[in-house]
Amino acid sequence: MTQDTLHIEPNWKSDVVDLDGVKIRYLDNGGTGPVVVCLHGTSMTAHAWGHLGANLKDEYRVIAVDMRGHGASDRPNSSYTIAEMAGDIAGLAQRLDLRDITLVGSSVGNQVAVSFAAANPDRIAGMILSDPSFFVSDSEIVKYLRSHHTRRRNYPTRAEAEAFARALPQRAGLSDQMHRLAMGGDFRQEADGSWSWAYDLAAITKVFLNLSTDQSADVAAIKVPVLVLNADRSNVLSGNQAQELTSAFANARLEVVTNSNHTIWGDQPVHLADRARNFLKGLQGA
Repeated sequence: MTQDTLHIEPNWKSDVVDLDGVKIRYLDNGGTGPVVVCLHGTSMTAHAWGHLGANLKDEYRVIAVDMRGHGASDRPNSSYTIAEMAGDIAGLAQRLDLRDITLVGSSVGNQVAVSFAAANPDRIAGMILSDPSFFVSDSEIVKYLRSHHTRRRNYPTRAEAEAFARALPQRAGLSDQMHRLAMGGDFRQEADGSWSWAYDLAAITKVFLNLSTDQSADVAAIKVPVLVLNADRSNVLSGNQAQELTSAFANARLEVVTNSNHTIWGDQPVHLADRARNFLKGLQGA
């Protein structure tokens, strides 16, 4: 796979499911093969998976979800526990009759994936966990919360909003195309014409404070194949922690992604798509 692969476009179809009054928006790449459900990290949106959705369209149906409190999904005043967000994914899977799902997560999306997989073993075929946040330290959580609570929330023009997003240190490794794909969901336009972040600050604060949830029982319950990807420059998951997590699964293997920060989906999208395709082919051949 070459760097040219980065120039393909996702051509998403956007839709919404209403789960007992909470509307969850998802993007669908229109593929007709086995189902891949992608779950973003805190403060991100489904658009982060644009490259993966486009790359896999020839063989797989990729569905990327805006989790509650994020993107174009509703922002209910709820607990935002890992299990609650996984319940939304379960509701979506039931409504769309999704089975033999391969889950792909980033950061907290991995924790939601694990919660969903443990509670819905009949719907899961495998999981790709991209730099999971299970072991994120309290000091890193404080840094993330300070960053979000001090950043500017509203911008007169979209250009100003996008300039701020591009300058974020956690996005330093993104190519121009990956910036553009991610920013497709980063902001929403307000009634006065200004632009604001498309995540709810109160919601993501709760998400960050729920990251330390003990999910050891969920991990132990999962029997399907799991691929754990650990970024070599991760500030969230050390090499020893990645090995510990991998060993806790019944059937998992670990790969280190070089030249990548925590955001593997943005820093190394071609590598992620390559590993995802190989993993999915392995599931089909099993």
